Order: sequence, then structure tokens, then C-alpha cells
Amino acid sequence: MSQPVNSALDLLNQAASGRKVWIWGAGNQGRGICQVLRAQSVNLGGFLDSATPHQGAELMELPVHSPDDLLHADFTKQNFVIIAAFFFEKEIADRCSAAGLVQDQDFLFYSQLKPNDYSVDISGACNLKCIACPRASRSSAERKPGFMPLDTFRRVLDKIVEESPFVGNIQLYQWGEPMLHPQLPEIIAYAHSKGVRCAISSNLNAPVDYARILAAKPEWLRISASGWGDDYEVTHTKGRWPVFLDNLRTVCALRQEIHPEMKVEVYYHLYKHSVGDGVARFRTLCQELGVEMHPIYAYLVSLDDVLGYCEGKALPEPARQASELLLLDLDEGIDISRRSADQACDALRCININWDASVSTCMMYYYPESNVAAPDYFTASLTDIQSQRVSSDLCRRCMGHGIHQYCSTYARLDSRVAAAPIEQR
Repeated sequence: MSQPVNSALDLLNQAASGRKVWIWGAGNQGRGICQVLRAQSVNLGGFLDSATPHQGAELMELPVHSPDDLLHADFTKQNFVIIAAFFFEKEIADRCSAAGLVQDQDFLFYSQLKPNDYSVDISGACNLKCIACPRASRSSAERKPGFMPLDTFRRVLDKIVEESPFVGNIQLYQWGEPMLHPQLPEIIAYAHSKGVRCAISSNLNAPVDYARILAAKPEWLRISASGWGDDYEVTHTKGRWPVFLDNLRTVCALRQEIHPEMKVEVYYHLYKHSVGDGVARFRTLCQELGVEMHPIYAYLVSLDDVLGYCEGKALPEPARQASELLLLDLDEGIDISRRSADQACDALRCININWDASVSTCMMYYYPESNVAAPDYFTASLTDIQSQRVSSDLCRRCMGHGIHQYCSTYARLDSRVAAAPIEQR
């Protein structure tokens, strides 16, 4: 299941035939594949990205252009495209095809070069109890908290790079708050020593040394929020708005001082209570601080609860409360995902390694019961892990209900209407 660098480069070089290579997607996947291609001396043209904040800027010392600026009849004569977007590969491929590009001749998916993405959940703890997250309804006895030791992380990353040498980026989170890890800077430093870029996320409610963390120069910070003022605390449960706001300003100031190249984006979760004036005020704040804002439809994060609901179980009380606040009703979201049940599961491309070095069957499930593909990452081959995942009862049940498309259903929703000022809807 591993992809040697030489065979991946042969695939790319044969397809590109000496043309400049452009990476469509300036996010974590695009930057990671750029990291590896640059190390292999591939002739890179730059990035293509539809997000306005990227266009006209430089990223990794390469230009970023709107796809509309470059997708024309003469483009493919001297250029080649790698599509590097997790949820939107099909949509981008359709745009490439509409512009006259031919798959495998003028463009490739980054997953053809790098079949596996990796999340290493270095923190098994979180300081919040957000009601849409399974931590609000699961006890610590059901999922033991802890932190991945630095030496364990080093061994994990060594094995990742050995088995998947085209991996140029990893995310250091899934269910935990990585800012709580006391050795986060050392973890980032070791990843950099292996040529791997790091993405971290945070709720920015933890009393930690943000300057020390940013000095380690993580490449990407994703910040979650779900409302303005008191509304923020409704769904970011146990979070405190004044603490969040102060830490957001602190992190953005430190970024300018220490690490201006770090990508910072606020994922603003759209609930019934968080639309309207809150979105507008948050957008103004993000513009003031110079960070990206991405309004997204909120959904029940744990597929444990969604699968249980499909199988006739009642939602846990926190999840029930969150479901009543969703802009897209849970039943409607499930119905839409079932219409795409014939599509491949995006989550199968990502291998989630927990803080205790166990490997999840699926990164979108929290509860460990029936969700362990390998109890010990170090004693399982990549082939064995993937085989165990696709043949698992959990995977069969999930795909049987079509909810392997549930998360991507919400990710693909056009949030512009919900996030627009009320008078413009």
C-alpha cells in the first residue's frame, strides 16, 4: 500500500512531460505536496486557488493565481495540474475537464502520488465539552485521556515517512486539543527535521504559552468558533468568550512578530444562533487581524451518534441539543449523504493514529469500541491496517447507511447564503 518516491515521481514526470507543475489547492494538502515536490526538484509553477485571500499572494515563495486566470486553451501546452483538495477533488476535476484538460494527461489527483493522509492525535485531552462533539457525552473512562510522548511521536513519524515517503504534511489533531501538549514545540521541530509540515487546531481557551508554540513555526493553525459574545459559549461549551477573544488577538499579534508565514484560518460554525450579526462582526474582526474566515455549516461531529441514530438509538442529550441548533436538519443531512452512497469514502484515505499509538478504523468515530484497526501502530504494516479498516464491521455499517458521505455533505454546502447579512438573504 505504500508509494515509493521513485514510482510516484515516475508517474508525475511521465504525465507532466517537462511542463511546469501547478498545485490546485493552497491548503494543507497542497502545501504538503509542494513540500515533497520541491525536495525532489520538480519544476513548480505555483498554486491555483479559488479562495480570494490567496490570490495575488505568494505561498512557499510561489505565486498563487485564480484558476480563472490560467485555465485557457494555451495553459496545458506548458503547464500541468495536481489537484490537492480533500473534499473537492471531483468538482475541481470537472472544472479542469470543462477547460479541456484530460485526466492523467494534463492533471492528476494528489492522492495518486500520496494515497494516504495522516492525522496524529498527539493529545488525548480537551479543555472544552462542545455539545456537537462526542466529548460532551462520553466519559473519560470510555476513552482514556493522555499525551503522546515525544519519543513515541518520533517513532510514529519515522514509520510514516518510511511507509509513505510522499507525505509532506500531517495534522497533529483529531479529537484532542494539541495546544495542551507540553512538548508540542519539540514535536513540530522533529517533524520539520523530517521535512514534514504541521497543521494544528485550537479552541484558544487553554492557558498555554502561545509564543513558545508559534516560535516552533507550525505551518497551519485552524481556530474554531461558533458565535459572537455569549452566543459563542452556547456550542463551544465550557469555553469563555473573553478568554477566546483575548487569545485570538494574542496569537495574531505573535504571528506577525514571530511567524507571519503561518496560515491562520477561523472555521466559524454556522448554527441557528450564530448566523446574522455574529457572522458580520466576526468577519470584521478577522479582516482586522489579517486571518482567513471560513463560515461552515455545523454538524454533529461524531459519526458514533449519527450511526446510532440511523440504527434506532436516541441521540445523547448534548448531541440532541446540538441537533436542534443545526441549520441543515440531521435527517436531511443523512438523506443527502445517502444519495451519494455510491461514492468512495474520503475518510478511508486518512490514517488516524491516536496518542497511545493505536490506529482508528475511522477518524470520524470517537468511541473506541469496534474502532481499532491496530492496537499498536508499530507492529502493523500499512497494508494490514488498510485491510482491517475496509473489512471492519464499523465500515460495513457506516457505508450501509450511506453516512460515510455525511461529513462531506456538510462540507460541500454553500455557506454564503447562511453567512450573508439578514437583509441580503
